[in-house]
Amino acid sequence: MVTAAFVFASLAAQAAGGRSCGVQTVNSRGALVRVYFAKNGAVQRYELARSTNNPENDHDALVDLQTKFGPEDVNAPALRIVQFRDNGSGMRVPVKAVDSCGRVISLQ
Repeated sequence: MVTAAFVFASLAAQAAGGRSCGVQTVNSRGALVRVYFAKNGAVQRYELARSTNNPENDHDALVDLQTKFGPEDVNAPALRIVQFRDNGSGMRVPVKAVDSCGRVISLQ
């Protein structure tokens, strides 16, 4: 129980580490990954900027970063959807969103 509280406090301290609305580019296992931080300092998303051309290495790099910075979208404020497209069956699929820092994100 005490260990779980320590881990949670450690992750909260990492999230509040002065990275509000920042972007950090990290080279992990040969993959270049951009880490986008939300207004509250939590990780908004990870973006693979340069692949190693090996999906297993790319995935391992993302797992390493999640261990270091925490999972994406967990403590970050929700995205605001600003554009939708029709998928042909009457459902609307989100295409673009704005994060808490005002960055426009293209959803896939």
